[in-house]
Amino acid sequence: MQRLIIYAVSALVVAGLTWWLIASPRIELAELNHSIVAEKVVELQQQDEQRVKLIEHQQSQIIEITNNEKRNRELLQTIAGQSRVQSRALQELKINDESIAEYLRSAVPPDLGRLYQRTATTDPSTYRQPATVPADVMRSASAKLDTDK
Repeated sequence: MQRLIIYAVSALVVAGLTWWLIASPRIELAELNHSIVAEKVVELQQQDEQRVKLIEHQQSQIIEITNNEKRNRELLQTIAGQSRVQSRALQELKINDESIAEYLRSAVPPDLGRLYQRTATTDPSTYRQPATVPADVMRSASAKLDTDK
């Protein structure tokens, strides 16, 4: 019976040493791998959150760019419309200028010319008359008020 106890104790010691030599490092390795994987999972979750934020930011930029593009198209349409109106007005002015130039090239009707005839405009000797400035001294406004009393 003593031998049986010795065999049992030695079997337990061998089992303990086997577990300590084989199973314990595997358990520690598994725990280490688990902690590394857990860290990587947390890191990947943070990267996913950053990507989501980046995608949201890019979406807001795309929306802003799209709105700016719409406004630019509206402005271009407005400018094109104003350009057409301005072009029509310019054509009308050119036509009016041509008709006015043609009228001014024609001679003034004699009756109309005599109606507005003045010596200041028809007599060459009166074209450049010197301006006449009074040579006498002017009284000040306060002196005039004193004499009115």
